[in-house]
Amino acid sequence: MPSEFSEIDRSTNWLTTARITPLCVPLALGSLHTGVDQGAATLDRELRARWQAREDLELLARLDPAADIPVAPLPQTDPVRHPGQVLFAHEIVQASRVLADQTHEAIEQGRLPLTLGGDHAVAIGSVAGAARACQRLAVIWVDAHGDLNWPEVSPSGRVHGMPLGVSLGRGLSELTAIGVNPEVRPEDTYLFGIRSLDPAERAWINDGAITCITTAEIDEIGLNSAISHIFERIAASGVDAVHLSFDVDVLDPLVMPGTGTTVPGGLAMREAAHLLRRIRSAPLPIHSLDWVELNPTLDPSGSSTEIATKLLAIALGETAI
Repeated sequence: MPSEFSEIDRSTNWLTTARITPLCVPLALGSLHTGVDQGAATLDRELRARWQAREDLELLARLDPAADIPVAPLPQTDPVRHPGQVLFAHEIVQASRVLADQTHEAIEQGRLPLTLGGDHAVAIGSVAGAARACQRLAVIWVDAHGDLNWPEVSPSGRVHGMPLGVSLGRGLSELTAIGVNPEVRPEDTYLFGIRSLDPAERAWINDGAITCITTAEIDEIGLNSAISHIFERIAASGVDAVHLSFDVDVLDPLVMPGTGTTVPGGLAMREAAHLLRRIRSAPLPIHSLDWVELNPTLDPSGSSTEIATKLLAIALGETAI
């Protein structure tokens, strides 16, 4: 590892300072959406091409070669789901264990693990690995959905609706066991951009421990105030690391049609860029990042890929000048 990256303070935000280790996880088994498995390789390729075209040598110097996490392919026929069943649990457990190990290893070496999905079920492994590398982890979950379901309440049995619930210890034991050292606490969980919740998710949030900022609340109090509210709570909480999980469906479908579970009323491109600039400059120990749910096949124009890549670049320190 080059010397300029060898001494990294664990108390600081690594988004714009640490060497970046992309972990490509072509997972579609959590959503059953054909094409989302192409998102990881697409994002890795386009991010490198973007920085090369910009001749941004400083950012390119931080970017390691991508590591590919092996994932079983999506079957050609949809499975029959029985009540309480978790679809493709075994395959997702296998991939999540490998991802957790590689996430943990990257953080221990002072590198920023960048998990590129694939559907949001990849966060089971990335959050588990991040939690293993610290004493107490906070999670900022930027998403249109809560992803807090568990098998008994899930409407579909699809794991991409469960990863945050798994990270908080609810769900199939084989999945929750990946991150038991330690589990994330509900009071260290921060949802942002939410506008679609299932009944059980809503009830869990209403218990009061989880912080949930909906798009309606962002409209009411303003984007900056909403962001600052989360930063202030994290800073006062005593956590020693933060994981950022960004689902591109937090954007409005008019901006981001290339994702599988769209919900109207999302963030505009400019709002998302501002949010990410605030996050990357926040005095918080952000040590790991997910970028998920881009489905290039749903937007043949390439606009969704371009926007997802640009926002990722901003999160990692790209500036306009």
